[in-house]
Amino acid sequence: MIESNVSAEMSRTRRTVPRIIASLGLGLVVGALTYYVTAVVAAVQVSGNFTNNSLTLAIVAIVGALAVAVGWRWPIVGLTAGIVIIAVVVWAVTGRMGWSPSNGALNPYNAVAFGALSVAPTLVGAMIVTASALRLRSRRTR
Repeated sequence: MIESNVSAEMSRTRRTVPRIIASLGLGLVVGALTYYVTAVVAAVQVSGNFTNNSLTLAIVAIVGALAVAVGWRWPIVGLTAGIVIIAVVVWAVTGRMGWSPSNGALNPYNAVAFGALSVAPTLVGAMIVTASALRLRSRRTR
């Protein structure tokens, strides 16, 4: 007699509507926060003779690694966050949002505009979408 664990597998991977909504909401928050942190880190003026300071690049790499870890651990949250990040970049670019450096001060509006002009949030968004998509694909093929 052959036994099947199909019902056990289906119950383990089955998602409820409130859990999915909570994951999507958390993804929106994570995406907005990741975009803002990445834009602020990329905009910080650190003295040195570099175009892009190595400390800034290291902090952006840390934010990217954390974003990929979130996308790998919670793929729905990561996928939503990555889509939010890329959507904010597209919105700022198509709206021709202007960035004005005012004595090194960074207000929230400038962070959104600067993030759209710098490549850092776009790369982090693409990384988190890719990690989440790969994780979702690997779950489906099992």
